[in-house]
Amino acid sequence: MTDDSHYLPSARLPRAAVRDQGATALGQETLLKLLDTSSDSLAVLNPQRQIVYCNETCWRLAGLASLDEAIGMRPGELLRCVNVKQRPGGCGTTDNCRFCELAQALVKGQQGLTTAGRCLIESGDGGLSCDTEYRVQVTPLPEAGPGWVCYLIADISAESKRRALERTFFHDILNRAFSLEGVAEALADDTLSPSERSEFNAMLGVAVRGMTEELRSQRILLAAESGELAADPLPINSLTVLRDAMRTCATFWLEECARLEIQGGAESIEFESDPALLGRVLINLLKNAVEASGPGHSITAGCRRESDEVHFFVHNQQAMEPTVAARVFQRAFSTKGRGRGLGTYGARLLTEQYLGGQISFESDPGSGTTFLVRLPVRKRPSQVEHHEPAVGAAR
Repeated sequence: MTDDSHYLPSARLPRAAVRDQGATALGQETLLKLLDTSSDSLAVLNPQRQIVYCNETCWRLAGLASLDEAIGMRPGELLRCVNVKQRPGGCGTTDNCRFCELAQALVKGQQGLTTAGRCLIESGDGGLSCDTEYRVQVTPLPEAGPGWVCYLIADISAESKRRALERTFFHDILNRAFSLEGVAEALADDTLSPSERSEFNAMLGVAVRGMTEELRSQRILLAAESGELAADPLPINSLTVLRDAMRTCATFWLEECARLEIQGGAESIEFESDPALLGRVLINLLKNAVEASGPGHSITAGCRRESDEVHFFVHNQQAMEPTVAARVFQRAFSTKGRGRGLGTYGARLLTEQYLGGQISFESDPGSGTTFLVRLPVRKRPSQVEHHEPAVGAAR
């Protein structure tokens, strides 16, 4: 019988056997007392990566009612990782597990190495999901036998979000501030001709609007994460909101090597949604596509009606590496560095928790990357749908 896993072995022991292991390997009362009195979440794993014992802090962190519920689980199952149901073997056996820092740390621990680091877990129980960042330390337990480890885990999400927000905020705002400073210095030159002064004034307006846009983006993200954001559905038009988002990106973020286009045949659909939040979703996806694009690439966006849904898509010609695709919606992950990954994360947060929709993507070396946003129409009976001809390029 083949091992049904894409990464680590899937074989596990029955829960009764795991309990017996705990009684044998952890029979020393002193060790159990040490684990129970720790303020950190601690768990002992057998060679099959199953929990043999964990302290009260740990099983309460996972939202369990008792230690017995945790026995036999693997770490990702304890933390309700959304990926564990992708393979019958559960935690450690999916494609995404190959890129999980927690799984990698456990592998090193079972090889006899003490490992410390951070891991980001997307957790959920079939409904809304959320990202939680943990500090992890895995220590081998050779006294219990080969492959036995003790892991320590602490939720550091609040601290991590604060640092990530500060890094993102200061990075983007400082870039805008430097632009403002440069234009202001240029305008102070008394030798400027009227046409030059007019050009610099236009640049000043763009820089000010760009800074306002960055501030608005951060404010929406903070409100969304804290649950203080309220959607305000209004009658809107799909092409109108898409055009507005593309104009914003063309003004503030479009690099000369990339070109933004609305796909010919994009449909003009009357429906109800929050125009500000939907605009933010599309801006985030377009900005992400611009940053991922290479010289001479085109970025194409469009919208269409599918049954009772409005579909928006953003396509760029660059395919994602598997390690990026596996983590693209995680809050703190970005190819630009830790703490910079807020575009696709913010798009999913707003789409799924505030607009009542779904977001997904496909990425292939032959066709590039396409993000798809699906929203309910919620169209009023008096509204009439119409179509417009192909729309030209947005610069």
